[in-house]
Amino acid sequence: MEKMNFAKLVDAPIKAGTRVLMRVDYNVPFAVDGTISDDKRMQDSLPTVRYCLERGAKVVLCSHFGRPEGKPDPKFSLRPVYEHLKKLLPNVTVQFAPFTVGDAVVEQINALPNGSVLLVENTRFTKAETDNDPAFAKQLSLLGDVFVNDAFGAAHRAHASTVGVADYLPAYAGLLMEREITYLSQITHNQQRPFTVIIGGKKASDKMPLALKLADVADYVLVGGKIAQDWQADGMAHRATIHVAPDQGLDISAETVAKWQPIIQSSRTIFWNGPLGQFDVDPQNARGTRAVAQIIQDTDAVSVVGGGDTAAAVKDFKFTHVSTGGGAALEFVEGTTLPGIACLIKKGEQTNA
Repeated sequence: MEKMNFAKLVDAPIKAGTRVLMRVDYNVPFAVDGTISDDKRMQDSLPTVRYCLERGAKVVLCSHFGRPEGKPDPKFSLRPVYEHLKKLLPNVTVQFAPFTVGDAVVEQINALPNGSVLLVENTRFTKAETDNDPAFAKQLSLLGDVFVNDAFGAAHRAHASTVGVADYLPAYAGLLMEREITYLSQITHNQQRPFTVIIGGKKASDKMPLALKLADVADYVLVGGKIAQDWQADGMAHRATIHVAPDQGLDISAETVAKWQPIIQSSRTIFWNGPLGQFDVDPQNARGTRAVAQIIQDTDAVSVVGGGDTAAAVKDFKFTHVSTGGGAALEFVEGTTLPGIACLIKKGEQTNA
């Protein structure tokens, strides 16, 4: 993959009073008691939000939440997310709009003081969002003067709020989006070697093709999780040496960890996607995953962890970058140009033409 030339936040003409329409990924998990169980995606969006606030902008946040099937559903309202956002931005005026678009929302934005935030209701409360309907994208564009996409976790979706709105506004990558592109690009090209890929998880149909594709560019591929039980070699010659956990049950064994340890310790670049045990069944099944995470943490390698279940399983450990996107990270590493990034590349090429 060639180096991406995309429009960055630093190039955006943001000043006092600028209305910044920002796509974030606040599709966060909730606990049984109704509280947010993991707000990493919200926390990771804050540097971009604060960058704009510090310049006196009015920040209009939009996000999807769950799968409300294209119609308003109180179960999928972003209002609880708004309540949590106020706690994350205690010294900032934060408001909520009960609608996503429309004259009332525009009036609320216009009345906002500079340096404040408005979170609008779930973009998926209309089917026009997932259809990438131009009319809905146009309505969204009326909420801002510039568009900033910081929702890497939704960048693989060609929706109105991730792609369509960029047809009507100057579009830039947020700081989180830029960080995702920067570190995931180190996996797809110009890796420091040895380059080791660790693949786990349950979905062999998704992960096996990725593992075999990466085996052509990596030096080592370590396979654990349910995929190790279902592993089928393709009979092709690959650049990488592939190690499939031979004793995979509900977790990789201590013996497998010991065999993998010198490989990981010698690596200069590491990409990891998928837990190595069924920790969702029993926390004890995370011991192998945590042991590998500790080994990686103790190296000096560039370590990139795919999002989703992997991020949840290793949240107590430090890596160079933990992606906020599960499916998006996989598609990016596979070499797919994600729709939400493609429109930013187009804008970057126009800017530098």
